[in-house]
Amino acid sequence: MTRLARLDIYTRLRQRIASAPFAELTVVRIGSGSKRIDDGADSVEVATGQYLAVASGQLLNIENIPAPAGVYAASCLSILSDLPYPRADLPPRRWARLSPNTALDQAFAHAEQGLREALTPALLRYRVGELLEALAFSGFMPVPREDEPTAERLRMLLATAPGDDWRAEDVAARLAMSAATLRRRLAAEHSGFRAVLEEVRLSHALALVQGSAQPLKWVALECGYQSASRFAERFRERFGCLPSELRGEENPAARDGLAA
Repeated sequence: MTRLARLDIYTRLRQRIASAPFAELTVVRIGSGSKRIDDGADSVEVATGQYLAVASGQLLNIENIPAPAGVYAASCLSILSDLPYPRADLPPRRWARLSPNTALDQAFAHAEQGLREALTPALLRYRVGELLEALAFSGFMPVPREDEPTAERLRMLLATAPGDDWRAEDVAARLAMSAATLRRRLAAEHSGFRAVLEEVRLSHALALVQGSAQPLKWVALECGYQSASRFAERFRERFGCLPSELRGEENPAARDGLAA
């Protein structure tokens, strides 16, 4: 199975997000401004024209920094694929700043073009393969995901509809196990049903807050929160800022009343 998704971020606001989740292998191209990354041990700044590659399952502190008297703009591609990684001999890395090169520039552009033109899954799979080859050519080999199978299967299922009224019993049945077995396996992985569900919902909310101009009340409902104030509280607890602090009237989509 191969899945490719795109998120565009455009803001005049300086954005700081604590423990931003990268659920899937992600490649970010900085179009304007810069992105500062801090994992608690290392801190780097990814400049305009450079790329950030992040392995799946990572939590990073990020800061989106607009250009002087300008904006911060970035295109993000997230990849879920069962394709084998091209270079198993490379040292695995959690994340890396990558300099632009012809192979990476073209592969990223081809993947974006494939999404814009709504290519078939089979054709998108080739574009993903090209992008993985370009990452390997650039020296990036993602570390294997630390999640155990049950939590990952649960996360993938919940991500299909984060705002639904998910119940452990219904989810367990769709994963071909009892609710008791689901809870036991998640506990063995130091996780739980509610914890995974909230992480999926808040990760989806972060993408909607940054990548769309939909009202925050709509975002809350879309992510399963009936109370906008409760949603804002949980968002701030998780990411260190209110959703409204990531928004600004400078967003052209917000001015036009359109979703990005």
